[in-house]
Amino acid sequence: MYRVHLTEEQHQQLHQRAHQPDVAPRTRDRLEMVRLSAMGWAIPKIARHLGQHEQTVRSWIKAFLEGGFEALSDKPHTGQKSGITPEILAAVAEWLTKGDRTWNARQIAAEVTARYGITRSLAQWHRLLGRLRMTYKRTRRSLRHKQNAVEVAKKTEEIDTLKRGPIADR
Repeated sequence: MYRVHLTEEQHQQLHQRAHQPDVAPRTRDRLEMVRLSAMGWAIPKIARHLGQHEQTVRSWIKAFLEGGFEALSDKPHTGQKSGITPEILAAVAEWLTKGDRTWNARQIAAEVTARYGITRSLAQWHRLLGRLRMTYKRTRRSLRHKQNAVEVAKKTEEIDTLKRGPIADR
């Protein structure tokens, strides 16, 4: 049977960690498991209360007893390192800011493939460039933002009058 006994300092640290704004929800649940165990709750009761499996609660309580608060946070998710390096992103940013032409995601993907041999989908380039806040889309070909609304209404009325034809004399 796993039971947690916290000192006053650990209680304060638990409260502080649980109320940090950037703590992950899963980590907050694990901190709650430790708090409830320290209050004397049994593992099956904690599991029912939090909607977790008993074995999950037991493993996190055991991890806390062995490693303290540090054992409750998620480990970094290791995965394959991206082939799109910071140097490639700097080159793309330079292409976009140079201003000698306009780019779209398809053209950027083709240029990166030609220069660096790295192929990524258009959706991935959309996400990547959007996340980095790099603007790459062509501007709209519209003058709507330069139009005077009063003059537009006046001219539209003139056109409607002309479309109706001349007024017949009586």
